[in-house]
Amino acid sequence: MYSQRLGATFRWPLVLAVVIAGPIPARTGLAEGCITGCLVGTAGDEFTADAVGLAREWIIQLPGVAGGTQLSQVVVGDGLTVAQTTDGMAHAIASAPFAGTAIEPAAPRPGSLLWSLRAGDAAGPALRAGIGRDAVALPHFGGVTMVERATGQFRWQESFGDLPSAGAAVIGDWVYVTTDVGKIHRFAARPLRQPAQDDAAAQAAPGKGKKPAKKKRKRTENLEPVALEQGGDGRVDFAPTPLAEGLLWCTTDGLLVTLQPTELDWQRLDFDLVNPPSGPPVTRDRSVFAATTAGDLARIDLPKSLKALDLAWHTVLPGPAVTGPFLAGDTLVVSLGDLGLAAYAAETGAELWRSCLTGTILSVGGSRIWLIDDVGRLSAVDLADGSPRESLCLGPFKLQIVNTVSDRLILASPNGTLVCLAPRGGAGKPTPAAAPAAQEPAIQPE
Repeated sequence: MYSQRLGATFRWPLVLAVVIAGPIPARTGLAEGCITGCLVGTAGDEFTADAVGLAREWIIQLPGVAGGTQLSQVVVGDGLTVAQTTDGMAHAIASAPFAGTAIEPAAPRPGSLLWSLRAGDAAGPALRAGIGRDAVALPHFGGVTMVERATGQFRWQESFGDLPSAGAAVIGDWVYVTTDVGKIHRFAARPLRQPAQDDAAAQAAPGKGKKPAKKKRKRTENLEPVALEQGGDGRVDFAPTPLAEGLLWCTTDGLLVTLQPTELDWQRLDFDLVNPPSGPPVTRDRSVFAATTAGDLARIDLPKSLKALDLAWHTVLPGPAVTGPFLAGDTLVVSLGDLGLAAYAAETGAELWRSCLTGTILSVGGSRIWLIDDVGRLSAVDLADGSPRESLCLGPFKLQIVNTVSDRLILASPNGTLVCLAPRGGAGKPTPAAAPAAQEPAIQPE
């Protein structure tokens, strides 16, 4: 294991109360149940959204959110959104793929409610779900339940005794669940699959007159549950995230840890940020971007040699960061609390601009940074220069849904109304930041 440290428009109000039993026009997606509340003048109204450069992909009312039950959190995944409520229910909603590719004709339309279920034996608040390629992990007190992504059909359930702390993450063929006792439990997403075997060529008998080929050793997959030590003196409050061919997590005291597969085993590397992270770090290809509560912003790279995590650059912020960085193209955006917003170049760490607008960043997409400002309005800042742009009434969408994994702006009300908005003229994941000239092409995770 190797370690590193970081150096020192006005419109008459209209109340919508409509029961929609079937598809509505393609531009709005599907709605389930009764959409209530005044949407006119908010981004939830497709005409208002269009006027500020957004396209309403879908709007939905979750079933059964009443009688004290409220929407608690929303997890955004590639082609799927999972909304979870305070009574432990999880609702899966079909969404557009990150890459903006055409949706297959047989695929559910964005905004379709695919399934609703409660995981675990006892009712209780839903813990953050993990979304994989073909399955969804639903952690709960005492274990985790894996269900089919498309249908919600039960796949398997595991108990581990500890209390999950940061929810679950599905990365490649593995499910990771962090717990409050310093463990990260790993489970095989498909535990009945055959473990990886040596190549057929290496196992074939040599031809006549040829020397036997030297058998190449390979990593043996262990499909049994494994408990990993998280490291550091803190705890893990953010679900692990993909990095290169492996994963990355960060502890509350600032220790970054990555596990990367090699031919024979898994290599563990760590990097000490010295100070607590201000939010979850973001990753792209082989780079990690992290901000701290002490005013640090850094890019840490994973070299192909896997010898150590390398500090690419370190920038001292004007003040403590209050959120983790948001990454769009070659721009990193950080909230500095009362000091406003600041943007930096992802490749060099050079400061690009500062804005005095304060608030909670929700998403970065297209040419806008969307946030709930300090007077409770949905406001936008120009990504290029930090100048203030649009400002809208939030209406019923009081729940703050922060999305760092795509360019979608997700608005939600506590009573279960959800709206998904994409930048008009091009949706999808932001383009990658330019890589240094000497760096080899980055390996994409499966």
